[in-house]
Amino acid sequence: MKVDNAQLANSYTPKEVSTFYKLSGSDVSEYRKYWGQLDRFCNLCHVRNSVLFTGSFDKKIVPSDVYFGIIEPLLNNRKYALAYEDKCRIDWINGEEHVPKIYLRNIHGVYYMSNGSVIDRNKIDLNKLLEGIDSIIVKKSIEEHGGKGVEILDRNNGVLINRHQEELSLDYLESKYIKDFLVQERLVQHDYYKAFNPTSLNTFRIVTYRSVKDDLIYILYSYLRIGAPNMQIDNISSGGVFVCLNQDGTFSEQGMTKKSEFKKQVGNQATFAELGKAYKIDEVWAFAKQVASYHYNCRLLGLDIAVDEKGQVRLIETNTSDIGMEGQQYMLGPLFHKFTDEVIEYCQKQLQSKTKYHIYKS
Repeated sequence: MKVDNAQLANSYTPKEVSTFYKLSGSDVSEYRKYWGQLDRFCNLCHVRNSVLFTGSFDKKIVPSDVYFGIIEPLLNNRKYALAYEDKCRIDWINGEEHVPKIYLRNIHGVYYMSNGSVIDRNKIDLNKLLEGIDSIIVKKSIEEHGGKGVEILDRNNGVLINRHQEELSLDYLESKYIKDFLVQERLVQHDYYKAFNPTSLNTFRIVTYRSVKDDLIYILYSYLRIGAPNMQIDNISSGGVFVCLNQDGTFSEQGMTKKSEFKKQVGNQATFAELGKAYKIDEVWAFAKQVASYHYNCRLLGLDIAVDEKGQVRLIETNTSDIGMEGQQYMLGPLFHKFTDEVIEYCQKQLQSKTKYHIYKS
């Protein structure tokens, strides 16, 4: 894990450093002492990157190996957390009105309709089920992040086909995914967000935190993911850009690519700094807190949220594991900012406990 995260951090190494700050020996000692409360061998790669991006040292920058190996699994009860990521159940958990319509779902090899009833494979008529639908999304429902396994099928000469000219059928779905997949409405985004990139659904990633001190829900950070030109997904790994939001809902001055290249604008739009407050962002934040409020087993959520053509806030995915935090810390500072000390204290206590459900050695 330490090696993998060091390699990941290297992909975010700044290409251009305007304000150079070299990590001092006292900085390293302070950092290791601070995070040594959880891991005395924590990796320094992220704090090194952080000082290059920001020009200053902050001991609260979270080491990614500590985050993924200790913090995230302890804040989110692993016995339950992954079940909430199941895209086939996202509407059942969060309400159908908040989620793009799911036409068909396969859960562990069994087909279900939207009302939860089982449907025999031999009785599924995709043509009838998708009659009048011109575009759909098919994707894996579990064990995939970052847009992997997502395909868009558009109607051509009366049939739904993907970019490889493969026609939608149960055989196609089962050969591609085997099981655990869904066929879903392709959401049309609001014109405001379409202007960033019209070919991709540009979504917000909102990270919420249920405090271990007062159990209130807080927004840790937010950013908009913008797909690369002519790409159909907004994934950063596919050449897209993410731009963070300030606490007042305005965009940061600069966005960033996966290769840590700074972008002040996309396409022919005005610069991010000139765009003002993001459309419907207050509703997006309120909705994120609402969703987080009933995910009782998870204190940390990464919610993917879009605004549709009617201005309605829609939930695309719920992430309870592998919630990205690398580039965001370089743009916005420490992941947990004022909550860092309470998170460390909480994790220390959890690591010391011994129960039959515990997956760590004290």
